[in-house]
Amino acid sequence: MSGALDGIVVVDLTTEFWSSLSAAMLADFGARVIRVENSSSQPRDPDRDGMHPREAFDSEAQLIHRNKESVALALDEAAGTEGLGQLVSRADVLLTDASPEQLERWGLAEAALLGARPDLVYAVGSLSGPLGPQSDAPALDEIAAARSGVMHSLPEPGQPPVNAGAGQMYTSVMLALGIVTALHHRHASGEGQRVDASLLGGHMYASTLTLDAYMAMREDRLGEPRARFEAANPMSGISYPSQDGRWVTLTMPDTDRWWPAFSKIVGLAEDDERFDTHDKRCGDSRLPMMHALEAIFATRPAAEWRGSFDAENLSADIIERYDYPAEDENAWRNRYVMEVDHPVHGAFKSLGFPIHMSETPAQLHRLAPEPGQAQAIESVLKDLAAQPRVKVRDAGEGEARPSAAKPLEGIRVLDATVWFQGPVCGQYLADMGAEVIHVERPVTGDQARGVRSIAAVPVADWNQYFLAVNRNKKSIAVDLKKDEGRDLIHSLVAKSDVFLWNQGLESLPGLGLDYETLSALNPGLIYATNSGYGTAGTVSKPSFDMTVQALTGIMARLGEPGQPPIYLGLGAGDAYGGLMGALGILLGLYHRNQTGRGQAIDASLYGAQLFLAAPSLQPFLATGKAEYGLQQARSKARNPLWNRYPTQDDWLTLCAENTDAAWQALMDCAASPGLAADARFKTAPGRRENGESLVALLDEMFGARPAREWVEDLKAAGLAAERIGQYRDVAEDEHAWANGYFSKVHCDEAGEEVAIRGLPVGLGRTPGSVDTLGPELGQDTELLLFDVLGLDWDRIGELKELGVIP
Repeated sequence: MSGALDGIVVVDLTTEFWSSLSAAMLADFGARVIRVENSSSQPRDPDRDGMHPREAFDSEAQLIHRNKESVALALDEAAGTEGLGQLVSRADVLLTDASPEQLERWGLAEAALLGARPDLVYAVGSLSGPLGPQSDAPALDEIAAARSGVMHSLPEPGQPPVNAGAGQMYTSVMLALGIVTALHHRHASGEGQRVDASLLGGHMYASTLTLDAYMAMREDRLGEPRARFEAANPMSGISYPSQDGRWVTLTMPDTDRWWPAFSKIVGLAEDDERFDTHDKRCGDSRLPMMHALEAIFATRPAAEWRGSFDAENLSADIIERYDYPAEDENAWRNRYVMEVDHPVHGAFKSLGFPIHMSETPAQLHRLAPEPGQAQAIESVLKDLAAQPRVKVRDAGEGEARPSAAKPLEGIRVLDATVWFQGPVCGQYLADMGAEVIHVERPVTGDQARGVRSIAAVPVADWNQYFLAVNRNKKSIAVDLKKDEGRDLIHSLVAKSDVFLWNQGLESLPGLGLDYETLSALNPGLIYATNSGYGTAGTVSKPSFDMTVQALTGIMARLGEPGQPPIYLGLGAGDAYGGLMGALGILLGLYHRNQTGRGQAIDASLYGAQLFLAAPSLQPFLATGKAEYGLQQARSKARNPLWNRYPTQDDWLTLCAENTDAAWQALMDCAASPGLAADARFKTAPGRRENGESLVALLDEMFGARPAREWVEDLKAAGLAAERIGQYRDVAEDEHAWANGYFSKVHCDEAGEEVAIRGLPVGLGRTPGSVDTLGPELGQDTELLLFDVLGLDWDRIGELKELGVIP
């Protein structure tokens, strides 16, 4: 099978894990990605943070450089930059994480290059975006995490801040998504443009729900560490230890719906006067019920609890370790995990592909280049000269789209999704100009309309959950259980480009919304699902963010040893799955541009969250070493110079490689003669072998002064460091505002302009925007039936009388 991006040439000028992975995702779907290795400098050390010890082979490289070719160029020499320029001249995409200064030295400054190559997609990943005073700061995940407020919010109270590593994974997908969006626009207009995404934007997107709630309420409790029993609901968003020490997590937000079956499983009377209503369970009886459940779950092993909940089709699961997905049949059947045959190192397990496409599936067709396998630049250039260029419309040709248009204008999406993962997928498409029609049930609509609290904090005078997630959309209310309602949707499908669904795959055939039915009505349709566990396995139980995340193993490895597992944050996996779904849709649209053919796409919550764990799950899969999936003590860091430290007022994160130069720079800042003279720490091996003692001494040293003072001095000494802030800090971050990671929009419910999370991807020529918040239920129903389907007002009135529409 061909790939969705066949014919596209990408020059990969990246060095960081997250940006290199973005290029690999393009290569997985058929792009020809040529990685440039700069032989004038040392490559990035995967173990610079002390968390990725060198193994027999580089399993990280096997993920982030798979399906790529490579060339080695000495970019400090004229011949090297000349070769790079020739390479870029034949490319459709330049993807880089280099600073503006580096790019200018290499002859790749944005303005000049886009002036010479107006059809080029010029994609840049950075720490905090192209605008702002620190636009050239080192693009390190921990620094962005510290600024985002996420690290402070994750642990139990009194524990060190936690970086889950999710932000860099978001940024990987955001860069790839921005590139394919720009390629879609280029196909219609002939225009290339700049694409940008940042680590700060990635971390902010990972905490979308909580951050939107904070911006509306300015309630610091939303970003504070929270004890397990501070959960708002004893049946949702909480975990309990079982008899065998394994944890069971529950996600049943609508307790009235699930209470009868739940009470039977746990042995509580359905009519127990303490717990017999939702208001009691989540109100005055919340803590008594949690204590009762704590004792109940301790009476049986976790596997028995899972079996009982599965039998009743309730959303509960075991918080697993990485050995679970490594052997999980469902992960293998869906190609989320796969075996790779290496000619030197033999077979090893690897992460597979989180997006499924029926016509243009991701493929592994080339292993990552080994050291010394770089091709000669002359042969690559000769081969590129013989390769046909992808046909794009000339900017002045025919009916080329005007440059001011948003990139997805003209695309119509039927968004039949609920809650968060599906709606946030549709949100990206709407932000970028697509006409997104949110299909809802009459009377009640999307369940998210009923949200009245976020993380146990009552919402302000407007529902941030629904209105922010469904911004820029229209709403049509149709009863899909009636024949006439299904006929309306079928008629809309025939006039749409994308159908999007996340309400359980098993219900689709009965509603006449399965792929076979809809693709027969519209062969060019991109049919996209956000399933729970994938389409190739047999798992069909409810899929909420926390219970699916529990299966991946990532929760079990976060925090200090002995602490409860840590959930990555409200909707963190959902939002990632939504971005994956949007990337799949854009890949499908791009392929349709070339062929006219639609296809089915699935981006499941399980597949997305397994990929989210890549920085530690990939080496575990390849080596089987348990330490990659275990909680690690901050005090026992293998590299004490890359760690979190408490200061006089806040915590800071320090990101320095364990080199003598970095140690000397730190000691110059510290003005601590005793520590500087300590023979144990004079060398890198000494600092590693005596790491626990060094961390204790650095704790004492950093504790003597405020975080901001330390960070100022450390940066002046050339060391990467950042104070670990809170949501109230990122809410005022000038880079976040300058780069559009926050937006302001009028809210009718609040009667004023409100601030919400903005766009994750910047496009230089055709940027997206936030123009409206989510629609009122069914507000566009009649006009859509009249304008799109051509129904007359008499027929619309008949549909109202039948209860098909409100």
